Amino acid sequence: MKLLEKMLQDLNIEQSLINQIIIRYSTSNLIKAFIEELKRLKENDNPMNLTLHFFILADKMKPISCDKKTLSKLTGLSERMIDEKRRAGNIPYIQLSGTNDEKGGRKSIVFDPFEVMQYLNRNKKNIEIPSSN
Repeated sequence: MKLLEKMLQDLNIEQSLINQIIIRYSTSNLIKAFIEELKRLKENDNPMNLTLHFFILADKMKPISCDKKTLSKLTGLSERMIDEKRRAGNIPYIQLSGTNDEKGGRKSIVFDPFEVMQYLNRNKKNIEIPSSN
């Protein structure tokens, strides 16, 4: 563990983060894989790329949610068409949540954001999404 700690210190990582990484290293496959890849980096490789890769990988592991109106805007499909495709099992990684909102309306729970992103990109209808810049 001293070697791991030294390697992270050489990368100018805060000590509190180093401590958390060391604690999680033995129990988290994701942290372990990150450290193993970090050890394999070459001198001219940018560790930030690896960090972002694992950050995105970790984010993909959790479901995201949005409403049908947003899915409709992104895909160019009507909300009704999205529901029909979901019911037919054409987009099985999208499920509806329950609702406890007094306004009603259920959220779409997206269980595999990467698959949904691919689906949306395949079925996108020349819709320009305004940038937040």
